[in-house]
Amino acid sequence: MKLIKVDPKRYIEYHEAIDDASESCYQFTGGKLSFSLEKTKSYLTRIASDDSRRDFFMIDEDKIIGEVVLNEMDGDACNTRIAIFNEKYQNKGFGKIALKEVLKLGFNELNLHRIELEVYDFNTRGIHVYKQLGFVEEGVLRDAYKDENGYHNIIVMSMLKNEFKD
Repeated sequence: MKLIKVDPKRYIEYHEAIDDASESCYQFTGGKLSFSLEKTKSYLTRIASDDSRRDFFMIDEDKIIGEVVLNEMDGDACNTRIAIFNEKYQNKGFGKIALKEVLKLGFNELNLHRIELEVYDFNTRGIHVYKQLGFVEEGVLRDAYKDENGYHNIIVMSMLKNEFKD
């Protein structure tokens, strides 16, 4: 698995990858969204030139299998998020590899001081990986997300530059 910068020319493949996403992807990312091909192309074109973020496709065997993003960059800090679209690519260590790469970029190249993320409390696999990488739990947004099973907490986690182990 490797990361490549988001390429708007791959909008059809990206659109198909999202349409083919497993239910587990939607569960952990907050629900299924549906966009036209034109909106997908416009979205990728916009984010590819947005200086407040760095977006990457996760590629395995030249196929888009997910995405990882550093966004909301404000000079010293940013947010990160990740999605592995199809469950056949989950539980293979790809998420950990992708996050480690964007952490390196954020701390070593962009010289960020802090990177944070939010994770649903039922995403125990994600929480485990984030802790393995060195993210620290900062707080809980209680009952901040609702799905068909009721309300769920959102856990806020972060890592500071001096905590990053390259």
